[in-house]
Amino acid sequence: MDYKTVTLDFWDTLAFYPMTDEIFMERVAHASDIFRKYDIGYETSIMLMRSIYENFENLWHNEFRTPTTPESFRFIEKIIGYEFDKKHFDELVRYNEQLITEKYFVLRREVGEAIIKLAEKYRLVIISDTGFEPGRELRKALEKHGLMKYITEGVFSDETGFSKPDIRAFQKASEISRTALSEMIHVGDRELKDIRGASDAGMGTILFTGFRPDDKDSTTADHTAESWDEVLRILL
Repeated sequence: MDYKTVTLDFWDTLAFYPMTDEIFMERVAHASDIFRKYDIGYETSIMLMRSIYENFENLWHNEFRTPTTPESFRFIEKIIGYEFDKKHFDELVRYNEQLITEKYFVLRREVGEAIIKLAEKYRLVIISDTGFEPGRELRKALEKHGLMKYITEGVFSDETGFSKPDIRAFQKASEISRTALSEMIHVGDRELKDIRGASDAGMGTILFTGFRPDDKDSTTADHTAESWDEVLRILL
C-alpha cells in the first residue's frame, strides 16, 4: 500500500512512560505538602492520589476518554467535599502536568532519527492518549528535541475529549493531514487502543514492541516492529 501519512502513538512508542512506584510516591509527597494545609494526613493523601489513577483507568478503558489533570483534582475535591484554594489547586495541576516531561522524559536518538527520515516521505501526525501530561507538554517535549517541526500536528485526548480506540481520534488525524484513512498507517504499542482502533478505521497498522511487548503474541497488526530501525524497514 502506498501510504501518505504515518500516525504515531506517543507513550511507549516514541518515548517510554515511567509508571513507577517511586514516581507515584513523588506525586504523593508533593500533594501531601498541600493537602496537610486542609488537615489531610499522609495516608489519606496516598489514598486520594491513588483514586486519581483508578478513576483514570476506569474512564480510559470504559468511556474511551482521558480526564485532564484539572479534572482529576476536581475529582478529589468531590471526594473530600470542598474545593482547594485556587493557588493550591493550580500548583497541584502544574506540578503533575510537568513532572514527567521536565524531569523524566527521555527520547532515544534512534527515535528522533526515524522521525526525520519518515518526514521526508510522509506526513506525520501524533495520536496520543494523554495522562497527567497534556498535549501542550508533549509538544514542548518534542520541541526541545527539535522534532515538532517534522510533525504535521497532534491529536491529543485531553484536547479532543476522546481517546483511542474511538474512531474519531483517527478521523481527526485524517482531517488534519488531509489524507484518506485508507492511505494512512498507525504505529502504536497497544493492541486494543492502537491496532484495533486504527484497523477499524480502515488504516494500516504496526505494533511497536520496543518499550511494551505485552501484546506481541496476540496482535492482529499488519506488521510488528521491535525497534525503530524495523519501523523504517517496513515504511521506507
